[in-house]
Amino acid sequence: MASIGWDETRPNQLVRLIGHPLVWLALTLILIALLLSLPLSAAIGPMYWDTYIYLDAAQRIAMGQIPNVDFQAPVGPLVYYLFGWGLDLFPRAQLLLLAQWCFLAVAAPLMAVVVGDAAKRNYGLAFALLIPFVVFAVAPVNSLTYSSFPTLDGYSIYNRHASVMLYVLVSGLLFVKDGRKLAWFCALAMLALFLTKITAFLAGGLIGLFALLAGRIALRHVLLAAVIFLVPLAISEFAVHFVSSYLGSIAELVGLNEGGWASRVLTVVSAKLNVLLPVGVMCAIMAWLSFSGTESSVRFLDRSYWWLGVVTIAGVAFETQNTGGGQEFIFLWPVLLMAWPRFQRYEKRSQAVLFALAAFAVVPTISTVAHRALRSVAVMPTYDTLNLPILKNMEQVAARPDHIDRAQWDVSHYIDYADAYKSVAGEPGPSWNYYTELDFQLYYLIDLAAGAQAVLDFEAANNVRLGTLMTLEFTNPLPWVLDRDATRHIQIGADPSRTIPPMTAEVRAAIDATDAVVRPKCPVTSGRLALEAIYSEALKNRQVVSIHPCWDLLLRPGLLPTS
Repeated sequence: MASIGWDETRPNQLVRLIGHPLVWLALTLILIALLLSLPLSAAIGPMYWDTYIYLDAAQRIAMGQIPNVDFQAPVGPLVYYLFGWGLDLFPRAQLLLLAQWCFLAVAAPLMAVVVGDAAKRNYGLAFALLIPFVVFAVAPVNSLTYSSFPTLDGYSIYNRHASVMLYVLVSGLLFVKDGRKLAWFCALAMLALFLTKITAFLAGGLIGLFALLAGRIALRHVLLAAVIFLVPLAISEFAVHFVSSYLGSIAELVGLNEGGWASRVLTVVSAKLNVLLPVGVMCAIMAWLSFSGTESSVRFLDRSYWWLGVVTIAGVAFETQNTGGGQEFIFLWPVLLMAWPRFQRYEKRSQAVLFALAAFAVVPTISTVAHRALRSVAVMPTYDTLNLPILKNMEQVAARPDHIDRAQWDVSHYIDYADAYKSVAGEPGPSWNYYTELDFQLYYLIDLAAGAQAVLDFEAANNVRLGTLMTLEFTNPLPWVLDRDATRHIQIGADPSRTIPPMTAEVRAAIDATDAVVRPKCPVTSGRLALEAIYSEALKNRQVVSIHPCWDLLLRPGLLPTS
């Protein structure tokens, strides 16, 4: 069989010493570690409070709770552990940057395997794989934006992690040649996907199955990978019943979100038509050209159009479960790099068309992500920061001065017009765009600082310590801010419409044992009211104490004298 691949030439010794791709990857990781060591601020963005879910999970883990065993989570536990360990290592890290970059502890070593193998054949190929990986893994930015202002995205972080790991997996399947090494690589990549997001794991499984059919990995190496993958999961299941709890939690979430699959596919296709249309045309052209023998020396199922089609289908299936965006379809990049040398066998006009379509498919995503990240860094000298030391790292955000001014004005506004917001909070409630407003995300921090201080003042005045806290809100960072435990067996990232099942006896008992349920009131929103309604049976007999115009404590009976 004729060899179709990148040029096997190698640079001279000096270039190898100075410009090895792995050296640049190592320098990137060193720079990231340095940045995480500094008390940096980042431009706050729409729905930024998703970042605080990681704080909630990290605090629970620090208090001895196990994800999906002691509390329910919307995604896998891997990044929660990485984030918690990162906080221990970098105690002053900017939280969004830490949430984004902690995943490199898993992704970077696996990508180093791919880049190292590719560099043995061609430095150009190695850098072509490495540079997009670095851009996508480092930039805390989605390809979809909800704000016209320069910001970083604190939402869909787990979707970005999943897309990056799928990029790593596809790169390894296409460019790692040693079968045994590839088996270990696939096992670890699939384990990371399983522990990050189950839908990404399923997409990776589809791609891996196709790689087996295409002859990229032998069956014996697939079986080896399966054993390596299953051993740690079997140990965790035997020790704490992790796997069964995790899969049970996922099944419960699927049940809460079932229906509308066709509409989700249509949403993905319409939102990413700028990628899917050129990819579809490319597949059709390459399939047509294959009849002329341009890839006749390649296994039938290993031909470029099959790879492009299967990876795209896997990407669509994965994206149907993402509602907020991310870095969609970035794992098409290594497929196109694999196909690139094969393009050279086409006649010139076909080459030009395919190169243009490939550029349409991948360049807009990487240019958008890079541009938005660089723009957010460039405007930082003109942004102001918050001064809320009680929130620790949470205060390390920045925004335009007028947005901060408006957020500070909101404090008295929500108090003065509380009744108006109560009426607006009825069904169907205000638009979800409310949470994309930058001044709301800033106000949330200002209000949270006031609530945290009010809790401390209440404890000092009553000579009591509230050891367990639960907040009737989407996110619950108060236990981390005040170094307390959080109520067990409840969902983190509490979205009443998507993630919270009906209350069980186990959840009821956990809430009954909670010292204080914290109720934010400024403003009353439909989401907050829905959460209170879900848990209402467990809140009935609690002593209600107003500790601030915007905050109530619902105290465990007997915690304070009723007088």
